Amino acid sequence: MNKNFKYMHKKNGKKRLNVMFGDFCYYNRHTLYARYTPLGIGMIAQYAKQKFGDDVNVSLFKNVEKFLDQTQEKAPDVVGLAVYYWSNSLNQYVVKRLREMFGRNVIIVLGGPSIDSDEKEQKRFLLHSFPDADAVVINEGEVAFSNIIQKTLSDWKTVFKDPIDGLAFLNKNEVISGRPIGTSMDLSTLKSPYLTGLMDDFMNSDYQPLIQTSRFCPYTCAFCVSGKTRGKLRGFPIEQIKEELKYVSKKYANRPHHILHLADENFGILKRDVEIAKAIKKCNEDFNYPQKVFFYNDKRFTQTSREVIEVLGKMTQFGLTLALQTENPDALKAINRRNVTEEEIDSAITWASKLDLPTTTELIFGLPYETKKSFIALLNRSVNRGFDSILCHMLIIMDGIELNRPEIRDKFSIKTKYRPLSSNYGKHDGNFFAEHEEVVISTKSFTYEDFLEVRNLNFMFFTVFHLDFQK
Repeated sequence: MNKNFKYMHKKNGKKRLNVMFGDFCYYNRHTLYARYTPLGIGMIAQYAKQKFGDDVNVSLFKNVEKFLDQTQEKAPDVVGLAVYYWSNSLNQYVVKRLREMFGRNVIIVLGGPSIDSDEKEQKRFLLHSFPDADAVVINEGEVAFSNIIQKTLSDWKTVFKDPIDGLAFLNKNEVISGRPIGTSMDLSTLKSPYLTGLMDDFMNSDYQPLIQTSRFCPYTCAFCVSGKTRGKLRGFPIEQIKEELKYVSKKYANRPHHILHLADENFGILKRDVEIAKAIKKCNEDFNYPQKVFFYNDKRFTQTSREVIEVLGKMTQFGLTLALQTENPDALKAINRRNVTEEEIDSAITWASKLDLPTTTELIFGLPYETKKSFIALLNRSVNRGFDSILCHMLIIMDGIELNRPEIRDKFSIKTKYRPLSSNYGKHDGNFFAEHEEVVISTKSFTYEDFLEVRNLNFMFFTVFHLDFQK
């Protein structure tokens, strides 16, 4: 038993607290290469084991069927679920089944990108999206979730009697919040769930490996789940990262077709990222893995970003990506974003061309103040600049972004429709579920007819720049 936490679990006597984590995904013939190791819940589970030792038993799940089968063998005391718009239906189904099986004898906590920092949104989420959940974690999950475990170990019947730091829950339909924890986690205190073996079950299968080297995005884009977060950019200990890279590379050496994904929001934002890139390159030389690396480079594309890509070269999956999203000045202001300059774009494309690296830009139609005319002008400029690939996306509204808040929707007269979300569908125990996404179809600055016309252009750009038809 951990010396610092000698609690007796009132519910189970002296038995270990059974804590189960789910980061669910879909399993069908279309999703084979769209499954990733559950790094997020892995880190939260790792922190819980460090803090509570033998007082808790932790387990990780990606598959809903395996998760629910395990609950039949041993009832969970606390369940933590990672929620995002691509797994909402899965999570709602699991929460419903847990309540049917165990009633209020299980504590269900939700966390992840979908949880907004706005109190009104937290209330709506708990009342309407997940009325059977107990609480939501705000921002990072390690410390907040450990607070739930600590209270449960002490006395599970009084867990939600008082506010809990880092969490929010409802009491008589009012939000009760503890002290904000935000992004205060000291990453030097968190061991790697890879190096402790916690993730091994997911590394001998078809899951693509995820590694995170730093946390926090300093940019405040209102269309992104990271834009609502305020805090400090922090990096994991670099020696730990290097050991993780070696460990993962050895595990995947016989499956070089798997892509290494870096979960950083801006890889290349820290000067030390060049050293990490060199460590990745060394793994490629020593273990023949990875062959390809996917990451989002720093939005500002500084000299450090260039050095990172120069080190990795053609291992970088999509070469150089400059995600402009929009160049409409009013739209940029409305979404709290500042782009690279015209000169920086031209310089970057010329630089990438000399390295024989492809260049890509990503654009979003549907942002506030964007018009059909301004977006078509951006498409033309992108072609003239010489981007090798131009990806057009429609603006998606989701839980956890500032543009989803009612006052923002009203301000810009944002109208939406729903569509199925790719191949995210499945069955369990005779129950069929599927995901959807909410797409912006009109605002004060463009009509539904404008939306349809841009959708046609979007299809043309997809066939040319993604499928290489008549490129």
